[in-house]
Amino acid sequence: MDEFERHGIGVVTGRDAAARALRAPELTSDPGTGSPSLLLRDGEEHARVRAVLREIIAGLEPFPDALRSGIEQGVAGLGPSFDLVRDFARPVAGAVTAAVLGVRLDDVFFDHLEATTANLDVFGGTDRAGQASAFRLAVQLSRLPAGPGGLTALRAAHAAGRLDDDELTFTPVVLAHAAYENSLNFLACAGLELASGAAAGSVRAQVTSICPARYVLRFGAEGPVAISLADGLPFGLGPHACPGSGVALAEAEIALGALAKVLERGCRVSDVAWKTHPVFHGLAQAWVELS
Repeated sequence: MDEFERHGIGVVTGRDAAARALRAPELTSDPGTGSPSLLLRDGEEHARVRAVLREIIAGLEPFPDALRSGIEQGVAGLGPSFDLVRDFARPVAGAVTAAVLGVRLDDVFFDHLEATTANLDVFGGTDRAGQASAFRLAVQLSRLPAGPGGLTALRAAHAAGRLDDDELTFTPVVLAHAAYENSLNFLACAGLELASGAAAGSVRAQVTSICPARYVLRFGAEGPVAISLADGLPFGLGPHACPGSGVALAEAEIALGALAKVLERGCRVSDVAWKTHPVFHGLAQAWVELS
């Protein structure tokens, strides 16, 4: 919070106050830069692109059986020593992201996708490497052959006039990042709770307590405001609430259920390190050694 205040960004905390701020018509998501991202738009422009993404996400509701079994088999193969980030959370989040887009994705893609997170810095987004990674992914996705899934649906929406050229270029990266980053961070943190014997309650309760996306930024007459999601609003609220929360919860239940079976034999956790991004809360690494 002090970091926000040092940069002249107001902070709203507490569930009730945050809920009011997320619904407040005088606060906008648009910083006035003309971005094609639906994250930085409001009103009809935001609703139009969001409707396309909601149709894509609906393709994974209910969660596909083949994707479920792939996650369960992958997690069951962990051991005897593994990193909760690299070996557990990343493959699961990557598999779901690939399914959302309907394309094959590799570790190089996910390296660049993680690098784009630095470009989502609320203090200016000045990280050049992150910007370069986002541009690289936009070009790569524009050239990929795609099967049934999000990328094909976005191209069809563009052909039908529902998306303009800039939206077609940028939205696949936004969709990929939304499907990947928060799931990656949540799964690793929840996995650490499981391995440490600290997990309690439902997956939804864990999402609420961990809250992998801690703040959203809004803009008002008095300047930018960071609204906390960490007081019970992990999926946000209002027009910008996460449209993929159902898929995210199903993904987590499957992956964490499979991990719990792996950890039944007992384990030891070591070398825990945390990320330092001001918005995205997650582990950098956490090694698990099975008994």
